Amino acid sequence: MGGYHVLAARGRPEADPWGFLLPLSPMVWATLLIALLAVCSVMLLLPFCFPSNTQEPGSVDVNIFNCLRVLLQEDLQRTKSRWWWGRVMLGVWMLMMVVLTQSYVGNLMSLLAVRYIDHPYQRLDDVLDKSNVGIILVKNTLIIHYLKTATSGPLWKLGNLMGTERVAYRLFAELPQSLETIVRDGSHVVFDLDIVYNVVLPRIFSRTGTCDFYLSRSSYLTTPLAMLAQKNSPLMPRLNKLAYSLVESGLYDKWLKFSHPNSSTCKNPPRIITITSAFSLSSLWGMFVVLGCGFLMAVVVLVMEQMCDGAKWEEQGQVDTQDTNTTIITITTTTTTTTNHALH
Repeated sequence: MGGYHVLAARGRPEADPWGFLLPLSPMVWATLLIALLAVCSVMLLLPFCFPSNTQEPGSVDVNIFNCLRVLLQEDLQRTKSRWWWGRVMLGVWMLMMVVLTQSYVGNLMSLLAVRYIDHPYQRLDDVLDKSNVGIILVKNTLIIHYLKTATSGPLWKLGNLMGTERVAYRLFAELPQSLETIVRDGSHVVFDLDIVYNVVLPRIFSRTGTCDFYLSRSSYLTTPLAMLAQKNSPLMPRLNKLAYSLVESGLYDKWLKFSHPNSSTCKNPPRIITITSAFSLSSLWGMFVVLGCGFLMAVVVLVMEQMCDGAKWEEQGQVDTQDTNTTIITITTTTTTTTNHALH
């Protein structure tokens, strides 16, 4: 069986500057918040099981605030709880945060050594959506007929592009040259049978020693590869039996590997590789952006607090001044009245 695949050039290994966010997936964040709410709920509900005179004022608020401080890796305030369950709940929460933090640190160090190789075209639609990417078709092949007769789907969209500048036609013998030029630079992709790639790609790998191209996961027009004979030929039953026996025994695959060395080497090239190198700003700038945004927010909050405190003190000073003036006026009025009575 053979199918049509998109053949494109592989990207260069690049570090993901936001890779430090990968260990903490949305599910991890949701679970973390649910656990925090559960611990805070227990802290709020358990005091109702004990007499009110046994609890110091503000002990529950301090314990809940300590849970939040543990999550943010800050120091703790002295707990005011007289009961052992408050300290136990806080200790369990601290243990959970230690396990989470150490796991995150270990994953983070591993992710900083990972390089990602971009494989953007996994479907034909991915290529059609890129208006600046050309598509190479092999002349005089069956796919030309299918594209002209398709009525829907991505093959119909590709058929509508035939005759435009986005579609380029090449002979089979011209494919290696096209792969080394316009396909390797990313301006074009090839859309053809995978059996054609099994012939062309091994030759390129044998010469360069690297997998510079990849096939899309999606395949189209999956069809059997068969031997052709005249209709109603008496040779057909014998040919069918021979073909089935060759494929089922694995002899066909063995012949393919023997006739085309390295034919299976680049079929599934890895998209993620690890390297050993010093850290650079190009792989860590995402962390510095988050750190800088945190500092900026902290400065904004600090300035707002200072402004609010200043306005509050100014308003309090005005109120105190008004109270003082009122008191002085009252005293003066009382003194004047007393003097007038004395004079009278």
